[in-house]
Amino acid sequence: MAGMNTDLLTQLRQALLFERLQTIPELSRTLSTSFPTVKKHLDILIENGEVAEEDSDVSSGGRPAKRYRSRADHTHGLALYLELDAIGYRIFDAVGTLLTNGTEAVPRKHPHVPALVRLIHRLLAQDPRITFLSIGVAASVENGQVFFAPDYPSLQQVDLKQTLESEFHLPVVVENDMNAAVVGFHEAYQQRQQSLIYLYLGKNGPGSGILINGQLVRGSSHFAGEISLVPQYDKATFGQRIAERNDVLNADTIDAISRLTTTFAATLNPHLLIFNNTEVTASDLEQIRTTTARYIPEAHIPRLVRSNWETDYLNGLTRLGLQLQTEQPIKGTST
Repeated sequence: MAGMNTDLLTQLRQALLFERLQTIPELSRTLSTSFPTVKKHLDILIENGEVAEEDSDVSSGGRPAKRYRSRADHTHGLALYLELDAIGYRIFDAVGTLLTNGTEAVPRKHPHVPALVRLIHRLLAQDPRITFLSIGVAASVENGQVFFAPDYPSLQQVDLKQTLESEFHLPVVVENDMNAAVVGFHEAYQQRQQSLIYLYLGKNGPGSGILINGQLVRGSSHFAGEISLVPQYDKATFGQRIAERNDVLNADTIDAISRLTTTFAATLNPHLLIFNNTEVTASDLEQIRTTTARYIPEAHIPRLVRSNWETDYLNGLTRLGLQLQTEQPIKGTST
C-alpha cells in the first residue's frame, strides 16, 4: 500500500489497544503525527478489519465526532505455559478477553516440545481463528531460544520460537515465566513507570521478574532474575537455603527472603516486591519486613504485596502476544 508507514501502523495499533485512545486528535498528539496521516493509517486498519469507526456524541461544533476502537473479533491468540507435568493454555480475542482456557497433562520426564506441538495442533483445529502464539517457560530465554533450563533438560538449547514458527507458520513470542508474570501484574494494576520485582519461590526453584521504570529488564545476556544462584551465606545460595522449606515458612526461609529483599532494595530500590499469594501469607510479609529492617533502614524497604501468580503469568503472556500481533505486517505488504 503506497505511502504506508509500518512503524506508524504498529504505534497506532498499540495506542488504540493498550492506551485506549479513541479519537484522531488524541492519536495525533500521542504519536506526533498529522491528522491526515493518522486518518490514512486508520483507514488501512479499518479496511483490514482490525479497527471499527463509530459515531460518538455530537461535538461542540455540531458534527458527530468519530471514535475508533480495536475490534475484538478481528483475531484470536493462544497463550501456553509449560510446567513439569502439565501445559496450561488460554485462548483470547484481539483485545485480550478470555475465551477459553484449560490444562493438558504431560507425563513427568517426557519431552515437552512434542507434547506442546500436539496440543497446539489440536487447539488450532478447534479454533482456526488463532493467528499468534505466546509461550511461557520456567527458563532463561534469548530471542526465543531456551538456554538455561535446569528443570527442563528436554528444552535446553531448543530454539522454541523457530521450532513453532516453522511448524505452524504463525508469529511466536517465547518468554521467561517471571518476566511474563511481572508484565501481567504491571498491566493489570497500571503501575505506570514504577519499578517492580516479582518474586516466586516456585515448584522448580525460585525466580524473579524485574521491571524498572516500567521497562522489562532481561539483562545483557538475558539472565536477569535467576536469583536461585545468588550467594547469601558461606556455603549456600538463595535457592539452596529455601529448597527445604515447608508450606509454612520457617525462620531460615524468612531470613533468606529478607536478605534478598535487602539486596533488591540496595541495588534497584523498587517500589513494590510482589509475592505469589499461594506461597506467602500476610503474616509472612510482616515477618519479612521486620527481618529486612535488621539489614537496611525501613524507609528503603519496598512495599511488599501478594498477588495471584498464575493469573499474572497468563495476563503477561496475553499482553506479550497482543504486542507481537501489533507488530505484524498487513497481508500483502512487507515490513
